[in-house]
Amino acid sequence: MDWEYHGDFRYHISSTGDSSVRHGPCEICGKHAAEVYFQVEEMHYRITLASGKIREGYTRYGCKSYFGHYDCLVKARREKAV
Repeated sequence: MDWEYHGDFRYHISSTGDSSVRHGPCEICGKHAAEVYFQVEEMHYRITLASGKIREGYTRYGCKSYFGHYDCLVKARREKAV
């Protein structure tokens, strides 16, 4: 799986192989999409445990994943953690 990194977030987009007829309109612009894509968002985290060990990785907690046009999904990406 190829990920694109933007600030504290990373994203993956894949085609569903279907149109809005099956998945509904684009969740970003609300219009019909001849080809619907699904974008997964993950946020980087880093925590220090009581033992002093540092754990880091990516989580989908508090993140947004959408169905829609490829261009709309790319425009919906965040640059920084909130």
